[in-house]
Amino acid sequence: MARARWLGTAASVGLLLTTGTGVATAQPATTTAPQVVPVGYAYPTTAVTPDGTKAYVGVTDDPRGTPAVKVVDTRTGGITARLTLSTDANSFVGALAMSPDGTRLYATVGAQHLVTIDTDSDTVAADVLLPVQPHPDGYVDGSPSSLVVSPDGAGVYLAQNGPRQRWGFQPARVLAYSTATGTFTASVGVTDFSVGSIVLRPNGQDLYVTTGAGLVHLAATPTSLTTVRTLTTGHGASGGAVLSPDGSTLYGLGGYESDYLVDTETDTVTENFHFAPGNTDLRYPVVSPDGSRLYFISKSTVFVAPGGPTPPGYHYDSVILSYDTEAHVLVPAETVNPQKVELATGLALAPDGHTFYLGGNTYPGGVPGTVASLEIINN
Repeated sequence: MARARWLGTAASVGLLLTTGTGVATAQPATTTAPQVVPVGYAYPTTAVTPDGTKAYVGVTDDPRGTPAVKVVDTRTGGITARLTLSTDANSFVGALAMSPDGTRLYATVGAQHLVTIDTDSDTVAADVLLPVQPHPDGYVDGSPSSLVVSPDGAGVYLAQNGPRQRWGFQPARVLAYSTATGTFTASVGVTDFSVGSIVLRPNGQDLYVTTGAGLVHLAATPTSLTTVRTLTTGHGASGGAVLSPDGSTLYGLGGYESDYLVDTETDTVTENFHFAPGNTDLRYPVVSPDGSRLYFISKSTVFVAPGGPTPPGYHYDSVILSYDTEAHVLVPAETVNPQKVELATGLALAPDGHTFYLGGNTYPGGVPGTVASLEIINN
C-alpha cells in the first residue's frame, strides 16, 4: 500500500537502464514528466536508452494478458509508441535488456520468444524462438527470468526456469544468443529448477546466475557457456543479485534472512547476513554509481482497518531501503515510501544516485482491477 510521500521532493529527470552489472549507464535528461505515468494493466518492467530520452516499458496491457512494450518520452511522460509483441492470451513480457549503444532492446515474451526491437524506428526487428527445452511428457516450458547484454553488444544471455508440471520440476538452463547471427548458440543446464538474476562482470566473460540451490559462475562468450563453479549453496534466487560498479563484489538477496556478499575476484563468500532486520522479502537490488549505496525493495502485506480513506482489507506495501556498503548498515533516513505504487515489479536508479524509477501496480480505491505505473521519485 502506498501510504506516504517520499522523503524529499518530487523531481522530473531522465530515466535510465540498469545493466547486467546493476550500475546506471544512461545520462539524465531534462524533462517535465509527471511523477506517475500509467503504462498498462500489470507487471511493468523498464529499460531506457543510454541517452535517457526514451523509456521502454514491458507490460501486460489488458486483463486478457496481451504483452506489449510502451515507449515513453522521458521529457514529457507521453507514450509515443505501443508495440504488441504477441496475440496469444495470457502471455507476458518477462525481462528487458538494452544494448550498450542503445540501438536494440531485447525482450522475453512468454516462455518461448526472444524479441528484438529497433529503438531508432521503434519496430520489432526479430522474433526468435528459444531452443526446444527438453522435458518429459506432461511438462510445460519454464519461463525466462532475466536477460543481460555483453558490454560489446555481441552476446545476449538468458536465464530460463526449468520445465514444470503439477507434481514436479526439471532443471533450469542458461542460453547464449549471438547478435551477429541472430541465433541461439549455446546452452548450459543448472542443477536447480529456478533461476533469478543474471549479471555479467565488466570484462564480458564472467557470468553469474542466482538459482534456488546457489550462485552459479559461468564462463561466457556469445558462442559458448561453461560452468566454472557453484557458490553459496542454499541461498535462493528469489531476491536477485547485483554487482558493484567495478564488478568486484556481488550483492545477493537470497530470500528471507539469507543474503550474502561474494568477492568475484576469488569467488568466495565474504559474508552471510540479512540486509534488513526481520523476516522481510527483499527484491530488485541496484547500486549507486559510486558504489556507496545499495538500494532494494522491501515488500510486505498490510491490513487496513475499516473507517479510513483507504478501502479496508489486505494491501501490498513496497518501500525502498538504503544500505551503506562501506559501513554495512541500513540508512533509515534514506528510506523512500512511494506515493502510488503498491506492488513493485522493478527498480532503477539515475546517475545522480538519488532519483529512482519504480515500476509496479497501483490498486485504485473502490475501482476493480489494477493499473501498471512508472513512478519517478527523488530522494
